[in-house]
Amino acid sequence: MIQDNASFTFLHRIEEVELNIEDGRWQSALALALTLPDICGGIAFPEIVKRYRDGRAVLDRNQRPTRDVGNQYIRWFDTYAAPFFKVSAQDISPYICGERCWQLRCEYLHQNKGFANTEDNTSIRFHLGVNCGTSVCQLDRIGSDNSLMDIRIDIEQFCRRMCQAVRAYYEAVHTEKDFNLYNTPVLDFIKASQDEQSNATIAIMCSDSAYGNGLRLVLQKLSKHILVFETPEAARKKLGKKKPMLWVVTEALTKQPDQPWRADKRTPVILLSNQPESEITIEKNTGKVIILPVPVLPETLRNAVKAYLLLKEGKQ
Repeated sequence: MIQDNASFTFLHRIEEVELNIEDGRWQSALALALTLPDICGGIAFPEIVKRYRDGRAVLDRNQRPTRDVGNQYIRWFDTYAAPFFKVSAQDISPYICGERCWQLRCEYLHQNKGFANTEDNTSIRFHLGVNCGTSVCQLDRIGSDNSLMDIRIDIEQFCRRMCQAVRAYYEAVHTEKDFNLYNTPVLDFIKASQDEQSNATIAIMCSDSAYGNGLRLVLQKLSKHILVFETPEAARKKLGKKKPMLWVVTEALTKQPDQPWRADKRTPVILLSNQPESEITIEKNTGKVIILPVPVLPETLRNAVKAYLLLKEGKQ
């Protein structure tokens, strides 16, 4: 991680699990390892969402379908991680399934408990162990007919196998799946405080005031003068004959007529859009338009703006 990009990525989380294993920090290793299928399940099975009894998807406050995290987790584990959780390669089935792993995840993360073995119809009871040296520390059958099985799982081996499973999944799909959506943005305050703000004016054109202000917050460390406009009229009234050094425009504003940033062919424009570049017509001088796909990562937007500012101020 470089100093001014301290964001925690998916791969960083795997590395953190491995570091905790090496340090013998079993609680931290187990807690992080149990969250990895949460991320992978959301990436692999976005179509698995919560539904009402009539089949309609449950919507969140942004009117988007709500993830069915539990079923995504279980499906991903049974589909991708199961081969890594066999006592031996010749075994047909893993010694633990997605449902019991999800159960452990909920009990451990939220209540600091281990496996829930309270169901009357449970024929296999799982327990946690340490310093076993093998994946399964102990496997005992009890009862006159051997109908009940107790399995004690080694935490170190469980975490290592989970890391192997998620790494294998990442290597298989990272070129087609966007793992960056699951990064944790982290700001290095020492580096941020050392960055000099530009005096350049950045004009943000966004009809959604909340999103526009969010973009302003992302860029506030780069410039002292960031203006957010919801309409072309507001921009013309505020700017008058003055021109900003850079326009940041959201896709919705491209469909409105009489845009001040269209008339200004020399000032660079960063357009946030999901449209293919071939379908976007903007009359600008060469090198004055860059299109960033949405949702745009804060780091991506900052780097694009910083590149324009450095070029304009002669620092490149």
